[in-house]
Amino acid sequence: MKVTYNSPNRSHHYRYAAALARAGCLRAFVSGFSRFSPRAALPGVPLVRADHVQNLYLAALRFHAPARVSEELAYASKLWLDRRSTAPARESDLFLCYNGAGLRTLRRLQGTNTVGVVEAVNCHVLVQQRIMREELDRLGLGVTGFHSREVARRVREYELADAILCPSHFVKESFVSEGFPAGRVHVVPYGIPKPEASVPARPAGDEAFRVLYVGQLSPRKGVRYLLEAFTRLKHPRKELVLVGPRSQPSGLEGVTIPDGVRFAGVLKGEELARSYREASVFVLPTVEEGLALVLGEALSHGTPVIATVNSGGADLFRDGEEGFLVPIRNPGALADKMQLLADDPAQRERMSQAALARMQAMGGWERTDRLLVETLKTIVEAGRQSNFTTVRS
Repeated sequence: MKVTYNSPNRSHHYRYAAALARAGCLRAFVSGFSRFSPRAALPGVPLVRADHVQNLYLAALRFHAPARVSEELAYASKLWLDRRSTAPARESDLFLCYNGAGLRTLRRLQGTNTVGVVEAVNCHVLVQQRIMREELDRLGLGVTGFHSREVARRVREYELADAILCPSHFVKESFVSEGFPAGRVHVVPYGIPKPEASVPARPAGDEAFRVLYVGQLSPRKGVRYLLEAFTRLKHPRKELVLVGPRSQPSGLEGVTIPDGVRFAGVLKGEELARSYREASVFVLPTVEEGLALVLGEALSHGTPVIATVNSGGADLFRDGEEGFLVPIRNPGALADKMQLLADDPAQRERMSQAALARMQAMGGWERTDRLLVETLKTIVEAGRQSNFTTVRS
């Protein structure tokens, strides 16, 4: 099996490309990640740089160009990525494209023996659009953030693809709800960092009940619901640490920030690891997410988690064992679960140990690497057995 794979950014995509290369499956990795980044190197991977427009997009963000300009550049970047993928895809058994970056190539693969697969890192775009429209309306922010031509491209890509690859069953269900056969949608959860042999204990005398959030401060992440839940939490030494950049809008407009809240900004490396270790609980109130990598990071540090059902967390932990799953937009449910852990340190410790054991058992990124290759081989084999007669409208 030979695969052409494309992606506009680094994220988990570099890991996927490296895994396919190690398995001897990668024909080409067409990458939009900037060649000027110190993390741009990818040894041993047949790399095609397609970062020309992406670099302009990044420059627009850096110099605070109007939103309309940056949105158009982001859209154009995916068009360029798509164009650069067509030639190697024609020489491959399977073309795996980032959603929004493969329509031209998928069209040119119709009637050939190359299988087309769309990687959906979030919900079906129409489901995602509905959720975010509801959220922005609730916040009085209007309908923004959805590039109409990109939405149309993604929908058409789904129709042309032989299969959809997604990171969680939450994402899979969004496609099934839009009429896709379940057998056409494949789940490969992202890898989780394996926990250390032993996780350092919190400093002696640290009696604070510390709630941690890591991620962008944006309407999609639902941080305002966490702030409301935190005000309901009863504890003499409660703290809420918010780690991550603030978007515009952030979803916090007009919100009164309660005492005990600290905005830590962007943290990396040991600073971020220490934040996880010092937390009593990690809370992710997101309203829509494919599979939040920060959940695995928290669990691998032995931190129990509270996350919404729209986080993809059900693919990582068991409700009531390593953490809790709650409905979206529900400060009361968030507060109840935080209060339970604040009132019962013994249960918090049991969940912490369960989290470490589960992350160890899940096998880290090595398991994901194997599952990715096996899944793509299964998709190719299914295409061969059907003699590539799947009707794609």
